[in-house]
Amino acid sequence: MSTSAPVALAKAATYDPAEILAAVRGCLGHQGGIRAWVKPGQRVLLKPNLLGGFPVERAVTTHPAVIRAVALLVREAGGEPWIGDSPGMGALDKVASRCGLEPVLAETGARLVDFSEAAEYPVPGHRVVPQLTLTRVLREVDVIISLPKLKTHGHLVMTGALKNQYGLIPGSLKSQWHFRLRQPEWMAALILDIDRVARPALAIMDAVVAMEGAGPSAGQPRPVGALLAGACLVSVDVVACQLIGLQPPQVPVLAAAASQQYGTTDPRKIEVLGGDWRSLRVPDFAPVPHLADVQRLVPLPAFVLRWIRRLWTARPRILPHCTQCGICAAGCPVKPTAIHPDRTGGGPQVEDHRCICCYCCHEFCPQHAIELRQSWLARRISLGRLADRATRWLS
Repeated sequence: MSTSAPVALAKAATYDPAEILAAVRGCLGHQGGIRAWVKPGQRVLLKPNLLGGFPVERAVTTHPAVIRAVALLVREAGGEPWIGDSPGMGALDKVASRCGLEPVLAETGARLVDFSEAAEYPVPGHRVVPQLTLTRVLREVDVIISLPKLKTHGHLVMTGALKNQYGLIPGSLKSQWHFRLRQPEWMAALILDIDRVARPALAIMDAVVAMEGAGPSAGQPRPVGALLAGACLVSVDVVACQLIGLQPPQVPVLAAAASQQYGTTDPRKIEVLGGDWRSLRVPDFAPVPHLADVQRLVPLPAFVLRWIRRLWTARPRILPHCTQCGICAAGCPVKPTAIHPDRTGGGPQVEDHRCICCYCCHEFCPQHAIELRQSWLARRISLGRLADRATRWLS
């Protein structure tokens, strides 16, 4: 991955197809145009965020106008656009239809590709495992263009260009990784390993309408009015952080990238082309309710950090308007499942002693019927005060 690639910025106030096409073209024009990445005859995988079959106005998935624009430009360069993902819930064809992709497929002639067939890939410079199981489609395409949606994320603070490649893991294997890697820092390291394998050539981020609050599916749409594009996915995410008032070290994936010297994480070293990002910054963007890493506040022994995390970590709770569809239980990586929406007359609906707090249930629930509830202690004592008390106790 390049460590000096610039990030291009374009304003887009609406998802009008003509406006989005012009904005994408403008972003890429600052960096040589689409032909800098796509050559005639190449198969180009467009990897949007298709978490599930959510209506476009919910701002959960990459907007079809953005996918359409990139597919048209790939055609213009002589490439063959493929569109693929492994949704967290639902079959790809049904999710694509629900997300408004059918007209895009018809107009652009893009091929919708399923990621269910797996293959093994070595991971150069791995930090988690030397070999990963990802979609076989990676062996069939020449170029990957990531099309992420800018959103908050309950487990990883923000989801953007880097996190978008997690969808290259086929089906239920994603849940297995959630079970194996319970701490955000380990999940972040896995995401960088996936990026090492996939090596996306370009990321074009949909930040026209982002998601704030309880993302990645239960938050609120928030207009930002921007598209971002760059060959360094780390840098794209850093600029996205600036737009919504996050510091890169607050985002586990970017903290891991900085630790591994992977890409450019220092905002001062990233050239932003096409405009001043400050003109699009959202100063009151609502962050995801999230436990800050107390180690950034004060160095503490590992056992104290584990104790604080256990006390402070928000727990999933099922709300009364749950329809008992069972999607949360099916998506829970703990087996047998740690969440039981059908337990309405007795027994805990969430088994806290078995829950690994990956928040897959919260992410997958189509009814927003699962909230992440802070503990009694967390609601009464600030994290800083607790860290101070722990420090005095240790001294």
